[in-house]
Amino acid sequence: MRLIVLLGICLCAFRLSAQHPQNIIREEIKIPMRDGIQLGAIVYRPDQPGKFPAIVYRTPYGVDDYDAYAQFPLKAAKQGYIVFLVDVRGRYRSEGEFVAYKNEKQDGYDVIEWVGTSEYCNGKVGTYGGSYPGIVQWLAMSQNPPHLVAAAPEMTPISSHHFFYYGGAFSMPWLDWFMPYIFADKRMRANDTSGAWDDATAEEQWVSSDRRKWYAYRPLIDLPILKKYAPEYFEWLSHPDKSAWWDFVNVEEDFINFKTPVFLLSGWYDAGYGPEGATRAFRKMQSEAASEAAKKNTRLILGPWNHTSLHTRKTHFGEMEFYESAGLDYDTELLNWFDEQLKGIANQSQLPPVSIFVMGANKWRAEEKWPLSNAVATDFYLHSSGNATIDKADGKLVKEQPKQQKGDTYIFDPANPLWDISYEKSYPYDQRDIENRKDVVVYTSAPLQEEMEIIGEVVAELFVSSSARDTDFSITLTDVYPDGKSINLSGMDAGYLRMRYRNGFEKQELMNPGEIYKIKIGQLYTANLFKKGHRIRIQITSSKAPHYDPNPNTGTEIASEKNLIPAANTIHHSNKYPSKIILPVIPKAK
Repeated sequence: MRLIVLLGICLCAFRLSAQHPQNIIREEIKIPMRDGIQLGAIVYRPDQPGKFPAIVYRTPYGVDDYDAYAQFPLKAAKQGYIVFLVDVRGRYRSEGEFVAYKNEKQDGYDVIEWVGTSEYCNGKVGTYGGSYPGIVQWLAMSQNPPHLVAAAPEMTPISSHHFFYYGGAFSMPWLDWFMPYIFADKRMRANDTSGAWDDATAEEQWVSSDRRKWYAYRPLIDLPILKKYAPEYFEWLSHPDKSAWWDFVNVEEDFINFKTPVFLLSGWYDAGYGPEGATRAFRKMQSEAASEAAKKNTRLILGPWNHTSLHTRKTHFGEMEFYESAGLDYDTELLNWFDEQLKGIANQSQLPPVSIFVMGANKWRAEEKWPLSNAVATDFYLHSSGNATIDKADGKLVKEQPKQQKGDTYIFDPANPLWDISYEKSYPYDQRDIENRKDVVVYTSAPLQEEMEIIGEVVAELFVSSSARDTDFSITLTDVYPDGKSINLSGMDAGYLRMRYRNGFEKQELMNPGEIYKIKIGQLYTANLFKKGHRIRIQITSSKAPHYDPNPNTGTEIASEKNLIPAANTIHHSNKYPSKIILPVIPKAK
């Protein structure tokens, strides 16, 4: 080992052991923030003289764990990059207190600028990573660090309120984030022996525990297992409306200032955020970005995956086989793109602006824009004789508007919510068990006489009423095979609306019991080829636990509500109330 000094910061450096390339140096360093806090990092760099473009990865999950399995840093260093793996403030190697997302704008700027002026960097910096390591890239970009040249945020939202309150309903999986991945390091720092000090053990203990009792705990604002180490959770619960309070983790309005091209990746089954964030970000980059380079060089990839790029090489997901074409060598594609942006190597990446994997056809489409310009908004209207909650064959999807029909009413009991197993599977799976519930209404088309391809956002325009002052409505689109299996075409975080936010997330408006409201539920993105003989199905229900907190239906403040009451919810469909779904149909090539 040898000791060197880099910009006044002590670091240890050593050549990698025999199992690693001998031309790469691994270093352990500290990076100073403007307030004196130092962030711990691991650095990979070529063992040769000169300066190199840098790539930064910031994470709350521990760079040592990432360092143990990730291949990208080594690949990048071998390709002539210096790679910085940085623990965010208050995590593992880094000083300070961790408060989720709170310091990431300022710290992101400081890290990028320190790296960009460091001894081995040529002044050009890129960033990469998915989920939290993706979100921190957006937050850093919002501060416009001068040395940032390219960013690759995977599987991320861009709207803070949407991230925490999708469709207005609080996202409960924060429990599955804090308990196994955040609390272990916090216990170790506090010398707290009440639980595991390492993430792997903490995750094992949490998964094997009775998690449902905590998901069902009311009121949410008093959840005891989070009281000690997650004060931010209770702050989030105290701010259910969209407001300036959420600006610490919001970049929606910052795209007009972005000069940096981005490399966007998401999956149709992303359990954390879905493709909504990636598609919105791409559209805003192409239309609003502050530089032509950012507009021209931004890329979007959407595949049949769930959360994180680790799954992009897989071809089998849940109950579906998408075959070899579904696999993507993400590391190689990303490095080729970085070569273009950070090294100026022209045409290194052969990717089009938009790459879309079409399920059913099991092939990739190359496109120039999102949404696809040739997609035709096609209406399918809801029909039934009013018995669709009992007779699952009664609900139909047809292209003709309904005449006078009785609506379909079901009882939503928040004490017995639909437990969406896609939360745990997070892949395509047969929905028939869910569809057999009495609080799930399905509407199904006749077998298709010819194949139909849809790519884009699926939207439901529904006329609904309820016996309650507030309730929820949710939609799921499925592909029904000739043998009857019903395969979901998106993840669980798509197509949800809390009725008090039907007119916008800035202000709550309760319902008048029995009054009929027209609502729009969108943000369900997919790409699928419905084959001849298959059927199109829409599910409508009022819960998707545990991803969303079940609405207590009381109309009171949800975070502090202890009581749960059933609601009689009705889907209306008639000439006066023509409920429908709108599919983005791609015309057949002539």
